[in-house]
Amino acid sequence: MMDGKNRNRLYTPLGQLTRAVARLAGAKSVDEVVEIVRTTARALVGCEGIAIIRRDGDLCHYIEEDAIGPLWKGQKFPMSACISGWAMLNKQTVVVPDIALDPRIPYELYEETFVRAVLMTPVRRDDPLAAIGAYWASTYEPSEEEIEVLEALASATATALENVRLISALKDAVSDAELMRDELRHRVKNAYMGAQSLARLTLPSDLGDQFNGRISALARVHELLDEQAEDNARIDLRSLIEIEIEPYTTPDWQPFSLTGPSVQLQPMRATALGLVINELATNALKHGALSVSSGRVEVAWLVAGSELTLLWAEMNGPAVAESALANQGSGLIKRLVERQLRGRLDHVLARSGVRCQVTFAIDAGVREDATSWDDRAQ
Repeated sequence: MMDGKNRNRLYTPLGQLTRAVARLAGAKSVDEVVEIVRTTARALVGCEGIAIIRRDGDLCHYIEEDAIGPLWKGQKFPMSACISGWAMLNKQTVVVPDIALDPRIPYELYEETFVRAVLMTPVRRDDPLAAIGAYWASTYEPSEEEIEVLEALASATATALENVRLISALKDAVSDAELMRDELRHRVKNAYMGAQSLARLTLPSDLGDQFNGRISALARVHELLDEQAEDNARIDLRSLIEIEIEPYTTPDWQPFSLTGPSVQLQPMRATALGLVINELATNALKHGALSVSSGRVEVAWLVAGSELTLLWAEMNGPAVAESALANQGSGLIKRLVERQLRGRLDHVLARSGVRCQVTFAIDAGVREDATSWDDRAQ
C-alpha cells in the first residue's frame, strides 16, 4: 500500500512528467501518443490550452487540442503563417508573452479564441515533424521550468513516435516475410509433387515407387522444419522419427518403441537422418519386421559427449538372408551416414533381425542427460 509521502510525490511536476514519459515509452500507435500528450500536457505546464500540430508538407495541421475554449482542431495553415510553423522551420522553442505584440502571430486567427500568450516547441528538434503548443488566457511569461517541461514532453513524444514508426516497420517486415515464406512453402510443395509426377511418368513402377517414397520422406522433414522455424529451424529428434514412421503405423498397430533424450538437430543433419529412417522403415515393410503383424522395431538413441548414437533394431520379423542386405537400401544409407552426416554406420542382419547403428557428431546445443547402452540394459 502506498503511503502519503509517496502518493504526494506522484503529483509533483516531476512525478507527473515521469509518468507521462513512461506512458509515451509504452505507446504502440500514433493515436495513443497524441492522446497521452493531449491528456497530460495542460496539467504539466499549467496552462489553459494545449494543441498538437502535425507537419503536413508545407502546412501545419492542428490534429488535437485540450483547452477551455475551441482552438483550431482539424484546420490547416501554411507553415509561414502560424507560430507552430515558425517553431518547426526554425527548429526552436518560441515564447510569445503577448500575442498582440509579436508580428509572427496572425492576430486575426486568434481573435475568436481565448488565447493571449503562447509557448510553442517543436517535436524532434533536429528535423521537426510536429509541435506542441501551450496557451494562456492572459498575457503571461512562462517560467524556465514550464519551458523545460514542455520541451521534455516534446522530446519524449519524438522518441515515442520513432518507436511507433519502428514497430510499424517491423510489423510490415514480418508480414512481408510471412508472405514470402508462404510463397516458398507453396513452391517447395509443388516441386515435390512435380518430382513425384515425373517419376511416375518416366521410371519403371518399382523404381518410381521407391523414388516417390524418398521424396515423401524429404517432404515430411521439410514440413517439420517449416513448423518449427521459430526455434531457429532445429528439429527435435523424437518428432523427426515420429513423422517418418507415421506412414508405417495404424491406430490398431503400433510396432515402434522410441527411447531417448531430447535432442535438437540442425536442418541438414535432420534431413539426412530422416531419409535414413525412411529407408530403414521401407525395407522393414518390404522384407523385415514391419512385413508381419508380430514384428516390432525398437528405435533408441543416446548422447555421449558430442556424439549422437541411434540404434534401429528389428525383432520378431521373418528370416532375411544376409546376402539381401545390399539390396535393401544399404548403399543409400551408407552414403547418407558417411557423406551427409560425416558419421559411422554399423548395419547388420542379426539372427534376431536387422540392426542398424548410426553415430555422428552433433553440436553443443543438445542435452547430455542420456545414459550409456550398458546402463539402459541394467
